[in-house]
Amino acid sequence: MKNSFFLLIMTSLTFNISISQEWQIDWQQCFGGTENDYATDIVEKDSIYLIIGVSKSPDGDVSFNHGGDDGWLVQTDMQGNLLWEKTYGGSSGDGFFNILESANGYYYLVGGSNSNDGDITNDPYPNTMDFWIVKIDSSGNIIWERIVGGNAGDHIVNGILTSDNGIIAIGYSGSSDGDISVHYGLYDIWMIKLNSEGETEWDFTIGNTAMDFPGAIIETSDGGYLVGGSSEIIGGGNLTCETNGLADAVIIKLDSLRNIEWQQCYGGSEYDGALELIEIEEGYMFAGYAGSNDGNISGWHGGDDIWLVKLDFWGDIIWQKCLGGGYHEGPKYLEQDDEGNFIVIGPTQSNNGDVSGNHSLLPTDSDIWMVKVTESGDVVWQQCFGGEENETLQNGILKKVGNNYIIAGETNDESGDVLCTPHSWKNDYWIFEITMEDTTTVTNILNNVGFELYPNPAIDYVVFELEVQSSNFEVNEKRKIQISNVFGHEVAQLPLKSEKTVWDTRKIDAGLYIYIISIGEQIETGKIIIRK
Repeated sequence: MKNSFFLLIMTSLTFNISISQEWQIDWQQCFGGTENDYATDIVEKDSIYLIIGVSKSPDGDVSFNHGGDDGWLVQTDMQGNLLWEKTYGGSSGDGFFNILESANGYYYLVGGSNSNDGDITNDPYPNTMDFWIVKIDSSGNIIWERIVGGNAGDHIVNGILTSDNGIIAIGYSGSSDGDISVHYGLYDIWMIKLNSEGETEWDFTIGNTAMDFPGAIIETSDGGYLVGGSSEIIGGGNLTCETNGLADAVIIKLDSLRNIEWQQCYGGSEYDGALELIEIEEGYMFAGYAGSNDGNISGWHGGDDIWLVKLDFWGDIIWQKCLGGGYHEGPKYLEQDDEGNFIVIGPTQSNNGDVSGNHSLLPTDSDIWMVKVTESGDVVWQQCFGGEENETLQNGILKKVGNNYIIAGETNDESGDVLCTPHSWKNDYWIFEITMEDTTTVTNILNNVGFELYPNPAIDYVVFELEVQSSNFEVNEKRKIQISNVFGHEVAQLPLKSEKTVWDTRKIDAGLYIYIISIGEQIETGKIIIRK
């Protein structure tokens, strides 16, 4: 017995059904000076936005530069109008990658420093790059700041708040002294936990005698931690999973005391890694980069794809999906929405494969790319934001209510979607708000008709079946089925027969497709999933 995909109610009910959707930019602002300025993260509090990043400018919107790169904090209202700004740093290179809202109106700025003067009051490891963590109040005043690391160079990647209002900073370390308790080899994954007063509670090293780099860390619902990154594993440490090639994505599950519960390597013969992590009902998801087309990876488009992998609670792969085109993509944001779908945001250099609408003129430049896939990995929609030159981002995505996001990235161009004017041909902060609008709707449904579509998901064929009484339609009414992919490109048009119409899908690529049935002035639309 075939399953009914959709049975029309035999009434005169009328409602709107969305066929395709598009994100619109509600407002945007550019901030910076005549040198390079990069936005890295954004938070919202009490109807204001705080945007953190890195600035080398001594002019424009930037009131002061300590020397080299500084950390730069910008506060705006809800329309992106500048309220105030402040720089942090010393005479060498400094910058921040995260801003995290703590309790009681305080914020942590998580970044790195190569300075030992200016706002850095105590650097135990001068003339090397170290983790730099700063706690500020809502006006940007420093409550405390701390340098942690060692004497051989330590590079921060990310930071998270913990459930006890502490902070974990994670990065890669080449040091074997200072705050680093254990060192295994060239570069290790290293994390340190500070309490709300900036005091060390613990540090922990993951690695082996080769190269290990972190991408992300999350605190899990069982009180432990999940760490993702990329490693070349040859032995001599606490990473023991077997790699498939030059470097694999690694996922490590720790309990609350940092005991390793399990670890897994994922990838192929080239360079692959994990950059974003979330916990879901069935286990975990990671979004990373795939340079391989073998091993655990299939469907690679070229260059570096965004690699989306669904895991169970023990790290076994449920499914994997490569997203991208012939050049390079990388994930900077991953979430699961209320319907179970996944949203991935990151830069793309491609304009083929899964990617369309890239504004960039050169493949060395990128747009900001947003893509949605179903809980089984099928692409639902995608959209690029940017201009003819280079737009990219780091951690600067803030989800608001429903289909509403604030994105903090950077631009060096005024074209395409970029309508604010950068201060020079170098990078400015580019802050914009997007919401989703329906671009096509239908207002009629087929009345007095029983309708079934099967099988769905399909492999070789799809049947559209109508239960039509001759009195329901005029003889001369035009009847057709139009089928398009998620990018709006028509892949088939079929005359609708009075009983069964068969769509041959043997040469159709796997993915999500939209059908529109037209009978006279009446229209019906829906989705078909093709699997191979």
